[in-house]
Amino acid sequence: MKERIETIPVNEAFDSGDECPFCYLEREVEQRVIRYVLGPGASYMEPDVRAATDSAGFCRMHYQKMHDYGNALGSALVMQTYYACMIEEFQKQIKDFKMPDKRPLLNFGKPKEGELPLTQWAKEKGNSCYICDRIDENLSRYYATFFVLIKDPEFRAKVERCKGFCMHHFSELLEHARTELPNSQLEWFYNTVLVLMRDNLARVKGDIDWFVDKHDYRQAGAPWKNSMDAVPRGMQKLKGGHPADKPYKTDF
Repeated sequence: MKERIETIPVNEAFDSGDECPFCYLEREVEQRVIRYVLGPGASYMEPDVRAATDSAGFCRMHYQKMHDYGNALGSALVMQTYYACMIEEFQKQIKDFKMPDKRPLLNFGKPKEGELPLTQWAKEKGNSCYICDRIDENLSRYYATFFVLIKDPEFRAKVERCKGFCMHHFSELLEHARTELPNSQLEWFYNTVLVLMRDNLARVKGDIDWFVDKHDYRQAGAPWKNSMDAVPRGMQKLKGGHPADKPYKTDF
């Protein structure tokens, strides 16, 4: 299949040797968006970008990564207008707030069905994130590209040689496969990916086992084999991400 601009990142991810190619893609997108928001281009000063970040804000994890990135003034400017918008919304929530009905004594401890609008608003503010939204948008395209690429025998061979996926992205692939693949390709997908996951989970488990065994004094002189980084790889395989990564920092 001829290489196109949208297929390059997916091919690179499957050539990377990462425990999960989609974790590789997710990290690439995340760092690109953090740099876009806070980097030397100062896009946080653009009205359309600021409007988007004022609407979505950032999740706890990405505020931490923004702090680690190092542009404190950029983060302060982004939060300055976000706080202003949030306080304005909060004032409206207070104005429209209605005290919930009192619960009957025999129903003590059980709230009335349905959430208060204030509760819904607070949850939305707590859960929304500009960076998470950009990651989700990009990964959706990468999943779609993956299912187009597996029509090509050369790419299928890359999939068969990869180290499988983390459980998070594995579940996403299973969900997308049912709608993205024709019946003629589903058999290859399930036969390949299920065996790939089984074998690579066993491989990581073996590395963890040897890492533990190496801490027995009787194995002091034995080689580490592939177990030196078994702990972060094992964590990644279970939940995704790259636990051993150093903080992504500004380079300007």
